[in-house]
Amino acid sequence: MIQLTYISFALRLLTRDRLYSLAYGLVGTLVFTFLVLAVRIHFHLYAGVSLTSIVSFDKSPQILFYATSFALMTLFFFHCLHALGDIGVMMAVGGNRMGCILLHSLSLFFLFLPSFLFSILVNLSFLPPPPDFGILGEVKSVFTCLVLYVFLGILVSFPTVGISTFMDPYKSIRRQK
Repeated sequence: MIQLTYISFALRLLTRDRLYSLAYGLVGTLVFTFLVLAVRIHFHLYAGVSLTSIVSFDKSPQILFYATSFALMTLFFFHCLHALGDIGVMMAVGGNRMGCILLHSLSLFFLFLPSFLFSILVNLSFLPPPPDFGILGEVKSVFTCLVLYVFLGILVSFPTVGISTFMDPYKSIRRQK
């Protein structure tokens, strides 16, 4: 018998909605590709990020960065809204709020993790870095994108799922139909 953990249950939710997961994964790959590209261009131009200096963002791909960040937050938000019926069922059968938040946040991260990894492969294979940039610069830019992915996911999923757990379970189940 397979032990049911948060991780296995989150993966089962994604396999249950295969078509939805595939569509969101493909759109996520496109958005992540442009996000990684924007961060890589910024790192190639300035060799890092200085959050205290606005000059660091001068002549960098700000519009692409902010547009892809907003698109990712929107994808994360709509993924959380899609799970409104599941949240209602979990709360109706006596689930706890933190478990529900953890489960749906893990589901969000498992949904978009392959998209993130595939976008890194696309960026590194089709857009090689300049010869003077080095592998350390690429690792820094990929790590920055990973931190941004986790931060945006937590920023969107925790409040959205958390607020959804306070809704009347029966109303959220009926709304999902």
